[in-house]
Amino acid sequence: MARVNTKQLITEAAVRVAAQHGISGASMDQIAEAAGVAKGSLYYNFASKDAIFEEVIRAGFERLATTIDEARDGVDPGEAPRAVAAATLETLRSNLDLAKLMASEVFRTDRTWAESMELARSSVVMRFRDVLRDAEAARGGSRPSEEITEIAGAAFFGALAGACLDWLLFRKDQPVERVLDQVLRTV
Repeated sequence: MARVNTKQLITEAAVRVAAQHGISGASMDQIAEAAGVAKGSLYYNFASKDAIFEEVIRAGFERLATTIDEARDGVDPGEAPRAVAAATLETLRSNLDLAKLMASEVFRTDRTWAESMELARSSVVMRFRDVLRDAEAARGGSRPSEEITEIAGAAFFGALAGACLDWLLFRKDQPVERVLDQVLRTV
């Protein structure tokens, strides 16, 4: 019989509860109930509600970083922006509640987990920057790579995240290829 990962049950439940009530409105009782665990299990695995959501956000950005790395692996650098964008959209689509939560929290600086979120976000943004740098070099572009900064990576990431949420919440009928075409015209 497979062993249940209690931490994973808790973090997945926390995402569902936060999707309904927001992080501030999510209670430990609600998370425990949604996870199907005793409230004591929450505190055994996490020191606080903040610790749960810090883990949720950190793991979400870690998953995006892995997605970017895997999408780039073995792909021609000139084609990497599209490959990375497609993989990012699919990752965000696979867990819309987490995507909405990450989008709503990414610029919050008043959370106890703001510093760890910034590190995780920065790791993802730097990967997007590197994809753009490599694509520019592969196209034989004249811009030195140092001119493609972290801001460009943040813009690419922001365009993808914004387009993905708009697509999944308001334009579900659009095929993913059309979303990709629209985003890639802007970066």
